[in-house]
Amino acid sequence: MQQESIRSALKEPLCLSEDAHLKPMTGGEVNHVYRLVDGDKDYVVKWTGEDAFSGINRFHQFVLQEQVSHRLLAPEPVWLSDDECLWVEKFIEGPTLSRTGTAVPAALGRILASIHDQPITARPLQLTKRWQHYIESANLSATDPRVHRANELNERLHLDYEDDSVLALCHNDLSTDHIVCGAHSVIVDWEYAAMGNRYFDLAGCALINKLNDHDCNQLCQAYAQAAAIEIDTVMRLFRQQREVVEVTNALWEAALTMQLKGVRTA
Repeated sequence: MQQESIRSALKEPLCLSEDAHLKPMTGGEVNHVYRLVDGDKDYVVKWTGEDAFSGINRFHQFVLQEQVSHRLLAPEPVWLSDDECLWVEKFIEGPTLSRTGTAVPAALGRILASIHDQPITARPLQLTKRWQHYIESANLSATDPRVHRANELNERLHLDYEDDSVLALCHNDLSTDHIVCGAHSVIVDWEYAAMGNRYFDLAGCALINKLNDHDCNQLCQAYAQAAAIEIDTVMRLFRQQREVVEVTNALWEAALTMQLKGVRTA
């Protein structure tokens, strides 16, 4: 979608003037993110028009982010198009955690503990259902090693059963670039957020930020202290969920690869 088309689509719902300026912030091969400035209005605009593989219900995510923004942990969402291809939220100014020089693993652990402690109930992650969506999107056969490993893990760990000790609001995509630091930390990109296993979120954070073993120990130590959970419990369940995260990431990448092939040949 061209920038002028986006600006035109947003003019009426956001009451934009002719001086409204749209500037690319980040760009991928599927989704695109822009900053929209119009006088004292300052927004982030996400266009997700070619995302056919993530399986995200953006209306539900919009409602969830509204709740999280009331807790001052997320930018306030402003508008979502009827086709869910255009998402607008308030822009948050400030450096990301990756640029502050802060001890990253410990900071990530504390922030995850804060997210998991929120008294917010969201839709469940339904991990095995999401796996199946990725498998179908990637056209993976039942004999594919990734599918075989996913089935083995589900049979061994009963992944869709979560007891209250592990169930929490999870971000599921917490990178250092998704944390804006200021008087308090604000987290962006909540599109994968859901109720789920807190240790899956913890292990996913380690993978996303490419933490080594020493960093993972610091992450878990900080999380255990902030969440008031025994460190032995945190470490044991973190290691267990690392396997689950690795399979999820492999299936997600397979689905993304298939999606990008379709975009390039369209």
